[in-house]
Amino acid sequence: MRYLEFAKAANLITDFYLNIKSGEDVVLVRDTRIDEFPGAEALVEAVVVAASLKGAEVQIVNYVSRPIAGMEPPRSIAAAMKAADVAILMTTLSILQTVGVTEAIATGTRLLMLPPARYIFNSLDMLYRLMPEDSKEIERRMRLAEKLVMLFQAGTEVRVTSGKGTDITLSIGKLKIYHNPTTAREPGQRTIVPGGQVTVGVTEGQAEGKFVVDGSASPMYRPLRNPIEIVVTEGKAVAINGHSDAREYREFLESLADPQVYTIAEVGVGFHPRAKLSGTPLEDERIFGASWIALGTNVHLGGTVKAKIHSDCVMLPPVNVSIDGNTILENGKFNI
Repeated sequence: MRYLEFAKAANLITDFYLNIKSGEDVVLVRDTRIDEFPGAEALVEAVVVAASLKGAEVQIVNYVSRPIAGMEPPRSIAAAMKAADVAILMTTLSILQTVGVTEAIATGTRLLMLPPARYIFNSLDMLYRLMPEDSKEIERRMRLAEKLVMLFQAGTEVRVTSGKGTDITLSIGKLKIYHNPTTAREPGQRTIVPGGQVTVGVTEGQAEGKFVVDGSASPMYRPLRNPIEIVVTEGKAVAINGHSDAREYREFLESLADPQVYTIAEVGVGFHPRAKLSGTPLEDERIFGASWIALGTNVHLGGTVKAKIHSDCVMLPPVNVSIDGNTILENGKFNI
C-alpha cells in the first residue's frame, strides 16, 4: 500500500509532465536491484497505476543491473524505448547519458527519468522529500529554469569561481542545454523528476583552469571527506589533487582505461529548495546555489564523446557563476 504515498506525484508525472493519452504505449524501465531501496518499488507501482488509469498500454521491462552509472542498457531495452511513445526510467543507476536513451529520444520517444534507486541509499527520505507536491510548485521552478536557459543560450563562456580555489572558464554555445523541471509532452522531449537544475554542454577541448569539488564526485556516492582539486587544460582533466578522496577518484578513473573519461562534458547550476548534500549526484546537483562540472560522456548533449562513464563533480555554495562576465549566481543567490 506504500504506493498511495506517491499517488499525487504519480498523477503529476503522467498528467502534467508527460500528458499520457489513452492508447499510448508506455514502457517503464527498471532493473533487478531497485527493490533493495526504500520507496523505489512503491513509486513504480504508483506510476504504473496512474498511467494505466489514463488508458495507456503500460509494459514494465526489467534488465540485470549495471555496476556503474552511464553504462549502456541491453539492446533489447534500448529497442523497447525506441518503440514506445513514452519511456519512464526507474533504474538502480542512471542510464540517461547513454547512447540507448539518446537514440530513443531522437526517434521521438518522450522520456522521463525518476531518481535512480541507488541514490536513495544515502538519503532514505529523498523520494518523499524531493517529489513535486503540486503543479504550481513545478511551474515556479520552470520559470526560474527558463530564465537561466535564456542566459546560457545567449552566452559563449562560463566562469566558475569560489573561495576554495575554483577558477575555471568553459566555452559553451555549440552543444545542447538541458533544464528541468520541464515537460515531455511532445515527441523527442525529455525531463527529469525531481527538477531543479540547468545543464549546458561544454565545447569539446575548450575549458581551462581548475575546480575544487567539495560536495560529491560520482560514482563514489557519498559526501566527500576532503576536497578534490581537478586541473583542466584544453578541455581535459590533467591532474587530480588532494588527499584520500582525490586518490580514490583518480584511481577509479585510471581503472577505466579510457582517455575520454577525462573530457570536460558539462557545467550546471542547481535550484531545488529541498535538496541537501547526500552524496548522490541527482540530489547534490540540485542543491540551491550549487554548481557542478561533469567529466566523460557528452553524447546526450550533442557531443561526440562516448566514454565509459559520465561523472558529476559537485561544488557546494557559496560558488560564483558568470556568463560572459555577467554574474548569475553569487553566494547562493541568483542574480537574474
